[in-house]
Amino acid sequence: MSFMVLNTGRVASQYFYINLSLQPKIIMPSRYKFDNVAKSFIKRRYKGPLKNLAQYKKNELKKKPMACFGIVFHSARRNLVYPLSSKKNVDFLKAVKDELKLNTIFFPVRDPDKVFKSEMNRQMARIVGDWSFPLGLNGWKKKWSLTYCKTIDKQDLIHDDCDDFLPKDINYENLKESSRNFIISTSKVHSLYNLFDQIFENVKFFEYEYLFDAPKKIFRSMSEEKGFSFSDFSLTKTKLNSLPNRFMIYNNFCLVVDRQTQKNWHEKGISKKEKVGIKQNISLKRILFDKQNPFIRSCRFKFEIPEVMRVCEDWGKYEQIDLISRNEMPLTYDSIGSVIGIGVHCDDRPIFTKEEMNEMIKTIHLVICPRFDKNFKILLDYYRNNVYHKEIPIGDFYNDFKKNNEQEFLEFDKILKNSNNRLKFS
Repeated sequence: MSFMVLNTGRVASQYFYINLSLQPKIIMPSRYKFDNVAKSFIKRRYKGPLKNLAQYKKNELKKKPMACFGIVFHSARRNLVYPLSSKKNVDFLKAVKDELKLNTIFFPVRDPDKVFKSEMNRQMARIVGDWSFPLGLNGWKKKWSLTYCKTIDKQDLIHDDCDDFLPKDINYENLKESSRNFIISTSKVHSLYNLFDQIFENVKFFEYEYLFDAPKKIFRSMSEEKGFSFSDFSLTKTKLNSLPNRFMIYNNFCLVVDRQTQKNWHEKGISKKEKVGIKQNISLKRILFDKQNPFIRSCRFKFEIPEVMRVCEDWGKYEQIDLISRNEMPLTYDSIGSVIGIGVHCDDRPIFTKEEMNEMIKTIHLVICPRFDKNFKILLDYYRNNVYHKEIPIGDFYNDFKKNNEQEFLEFDKILKNSNNRLKFS
């Protein structure tokens, strides 16, 4: 009993992933885990990750024999090759169907103009740093030495805008050619539907807009279609793909225990004297890409909605370790519309004692929170006023999109009107 929710084009795959993961009777790997399966199989012809996922499913079902296995295919349009009917895509999806015993596809469909605008705004965000706070904006860093934090805890936050960090004039003409081509050429909703419909027994489509008006109906209908239980509706009204949420997702940070801090902690009896050598288990990927020194202890943190932190593993598994009060980050708190927690990466927490962790939490409250909150407001205004388009820019760019995709949506419109494969709402 397995199913897949397909990201057919800017349809809030994280929203589906988190809300489905909250359900106690659903087993769901992270979106990025399945993206890696797809990329490995299609572009590298490497089948190991799919075999591993099948084994993961088998192991999890032993623990929960009555559960349903679900997948959210997040980067379908980037990982599938074009034309969509190609043998590579067909071979991959047939292998997924057989290995994971998957037969049902949930296929959300969005208005083409909204797909265009949403994808354009996403690519515009890429130009200015993918929602990341600029380094140096009110002293912001990705890695914070604890000794450095002590020297700035009482410093004023001097920046009220990001004029010295990011350009004011951003428009779609700034997009790279690869981004423009991606927006223009990949909204092949009819071809995508045909690809999945020829392989899977049960492809159920529904209009994405229903998620705004009746999210409970969507999830109840999905659960009735597949026979799983959907009982936790706590986040169905939360805007998990909103601009404010993206600032929390893309601005995690790392605290580094430098030598002076380690010495101070030892003198206070907070930690034992460190032995010379590698301080923590650390992946080669983190050493190479994050430039993490394995001889220095460090700990990764993020701000997140507690219920999301409990189930989301896209960027690694985080555990809630404390809560942020509203008066500490009022601007963030009001924009998110939820309680905000401090999460610690589960791979890093075991290398610190309770007392050491408490010292780092104090630093987060004192130093990181005020800087995060002010930068949050600055970037929120910047994206709304300088990056995101409220209207579609009429011209050659949009005309090329319409030319490449209009027939696709016209063909799919016939299916919308006549097919029995529409998801039935209860």
